[in-house]
Amino acid sequence: MNINQLLSPDTTLVCTQVSSKKKVLEKVSELIEQVSSSSRKHIFESLCGREKLGSTALGDGVAIPHGRVAQCEQVKAVFMLLEKPIDYDAPDGKAVDIIFALVVPEQAHKEHLGHLAQIAQILSDQKTLSQIRHAHSSQALFEILEESASKLA
Repeated sequence: MNINQLLSPDTTLVCTQVSSKKKVLEKVSELIEQVSSSSRKHIFESLCGREKLGSTALGDGVAIPHGRVAQCEQVKAVFMLLEKPIDYDAPDGKAVDIIFALVVPEQAHKEHLGHLAQIAQILSDQKTLSQIRHAHSSQALFEILEESASKLA
């Protein structure tokens, strides 16, 4: 996976002002709107709709909120390291501090699943999670994700 196709340093950040799942999804929607042709409202509705089906938290402090958006022309992602973990209804009951959000075009079923699988693989590596949690800048986070993704290629 070429992480540069999904993320940019502008959509990879250490985040201090997020205190709930709703606030995370609002921030994700705002950031994706800035780098896509999709509206914040449609992105937020898609992400919330998916969360209503069941939490996108994987456990171990990681969540991968995702959704399909009709107005979305290409896959876009946001990566956030939360300075203060939040309740995200994770299956293991742990608070979430790592968010890798993904928005895909409405008809991109295979692509959507492929990206989710690769993201889950990156974020299941304990060494990568440790590096992420010790990063203190957006640029450092982006570089960690780039390196981890390149190992999968």
